[in-house]
Amino acid sequence: MFEKVLVPYDFSENSHYAIQCLKKIPNVRQIVLLHIEYNKYPSKVTNVLPPSVDYARLRLEEVKNTLEIPGINIKTITEEITGGEISDVINRIASKEGISLTLMGRRGRGVIETLLIGSVASDILRYGKTDLLLVRSPEDDDTISKKHDLPCPDLFSKVLVCTDFSEPDIVTLCRQELPWIQQVTLIHVVTSGDSKEEVRSAVDTARVRLDPMTDAFTHTRIPAQSHVCVGSAAEEILSFAKKEDISLIVLKSTGTRSLLTTLLGRTTANVARNAQIPVLILRRPSAKGR
Repeated sequence: MFEKVLVPYDFSENSHYAIQCLKKIPNVRQIVLLHIEYNKYPSKVTNVLPPSVDYARLRLEEVKNTLEIPGINIKTITEEITGGEISDVINRIASKEGISLTLMGRRGRGVIETLLIGSVASDILRYGKTDLLLVRSPEDDDTISKKHDLPCPDLFSKVLVCTDFSEPDIVTLCRQELPWIQQVTLIHVVTSGDSKEEVRSAVDTARVRLDPMTDAFTHTRIPAQSHVCVGSAAEEILSFAKKEDISLIVLKSTGTRSLLTTLLGRTTANVARNAQIPVLILRRPSAKGR
């Protein structure tokens, strides 16, 4: 379960929307709000906070004071960097604080970096160590909007769990990490086959393998169904999620930093970049190790 959640906060609409989505995650015990001020022209005066950093720290405290989530400890961290990658700082803080989930908006400040999901979110998608929840504000603006209190939908009301049948079993992970799922659909996409017969056989095999996975949810009184389709995995997942009004897409990632094409799998990366709804990525090492 997600007891400690890290929210990298850049004062954009999407990071504010991420704060709203925090309220939809049960059993959170601690929230860490992290702002990283990238200062290209650092002051030569030592032991003195630059005005921009001090102002960011005060603004972050204001954000903390508006949360008002009973029973949850909220910690703020403001750091200044003059070089390197913001994602490295996020990963370092996540490790230091024992974070189990990083929650990020899928866009940030600026224009160029937000063409896909934002350069920082993209780096965390590739190289992060914690589970990752990516959300996208309906306003999708680059500055705090006057309408910045848009409610986040109930994340776990209608969940789409994507599986390729690899280990560790994603159903087991969901039952361990997400026991509050209200309704679930398991989806598998057949992406290859040299003939219609091979594709049909793969579809039939997938349906058989999905049956016990579906039963695992229904035995815990979670309504569940399964769906098998043929085509491009990411496109089929996104199309199904839109058609069925899914509230959250759940995928699993494995791999290493050195193998960029297999780090998350192209399916996970493409879904995370293009989904219009929240995407949760459960990070677990592959059964064969790293």
